[in-house]
Amino acid sequence: MPASDSEESFSTRRRRFRLGPGLLVTAAFIGPGTVVTASKAGAERGCGLLWTIVFACFGTVVLQSLAARVGIVTGRGLGESIRQTLAGSRLLRPAITLVIAAIGVGNAAYQTGNLTGAATGIRACAGGSIGIWLAVTIACACAMLLAGRYRIIHAILVALVAVLSLSFLCAAAFALPSFSRIISGMTIPSFDVSDLTLVIALVGTTIVPYNLFLHASSAATTWRGEPTSDSINQSDWDTTVSVCLGGLVTASIMVTASTAFFDTQTAWTSTEDIAIQLKPSLGEASAIAFAFGLFAAGLTSSITAPLATAYAVCGCLGWPADPRDRHFQAIALGILAAGGACAFAFGKSPTATIVFAQLANGLLLPIVAIFLLIVVTRQTTGDAKRIIGIRLQLARLVVAAVAILGAWRIITLFR
Repeated sequence: MPASDSEESFSTRRRRFRLGPGLLVTAAFIGPGTVVTASKAGAERGCGLLWTIVFACFGTVVLQSLAARVGIVTGRGLGESIRQTLAGSRLLRPAITLVIAAIGVGNAAYQTGNLTGAATGIRACAGGSIGIWLAVTIACACAMLLAGRYRIIHAILVALVAVLSLSFLCAAAFALPSFSRIISGMTIPSFDVSDLTLVIALVGTTIVPYNLFLHASSAATTWRGEPTSDSINQSDWDTTVSVCLGGLVTASIMVTASTAFFDTQTAWTSTEDIAIQLKPSLGEASAIAFAFGLFAAGLTSSITAPLATAYAVCGCLGWPADPRDRHFQAIALGILAAGGACAFAFGKSPTATIVFAQLANGLLLPIVAIFLLIVVTRQTTGDAKRIIGIRLQLARLVVAAVAILGAWRIITLFR
């Protein structure tokens, strides 16, 4: 084969696949919520809820790819697209109010879990009061948001989260349950009413509502000026590979908890117990590695959640979606303050606080996802509508399934 043909083939393959915003989405959902919720599920149900991770990853790929498509095609974030799609309609103000309320409440809850997880991680290593470490975490996140130049620190934190993720993957390889148990847990959906909270929390910690806004804005920036068809193809690969990697990490956390606690009938009593899951791969260093990893995961998500909220709210209200704009910073700091206040009020029980935060996101997800589907449906015409039709149908099924689970959980609360 001539050198020019080889170079052209390589260039074509490179255009078809390039990691981009998908990794940001994965880094955002691999936070304290994922670590704690998946560990709790594995400790209490073994491999029985692995199917939930499969469903959540499938739903994440479908919804996030649609959000990225909105950003690529329109060159705008999801908030701006919602505002433009409903412009002139009587539904504009109620829709914007509903989206802002859902994102605001959901991200305040999510932020509570992030801050609590980060404080719990550093306390496990350094000791002291969780209140002191909450204050330190909030101060660090606030400084990074105000500086606007958080990318280098963010990259370091993401690297630490990656180390924690790799540790769980290695631990799972050392202590893998039987193949039949894993396949059964992944392919046979089974749970009772008492598992509803964990199921919705696992979905809520993976299909994160604010990630839809974050992905659309990031995709619009990443592929700006490039051919739309190539950009969408690259984005689909980026989203699928990145989310599947995140799902593999989540499954590894559940599997290690199953081996360390469920199989040995050992009680899982606190967040710090998760370090036991890493002993097969890290030995005595497991506690320190887990503490720093959980702190990094919490602090990383504590920055990402306020930023995504600010992108969403500014886009919906027609304000500049610029991290240096005063409106943008005020919204981001408001979410940080709300999450901090809730963390101080309810963070004395880290596990319960973190799981509740993921539950809240799972319950609010259908509200945000419905507006994503409205935008995609109204902005897709012609041949593109036929091509994307199957994905839209799958997205509707995912949203309907999550909504049914949420409604079922709410009904059980009043019985």
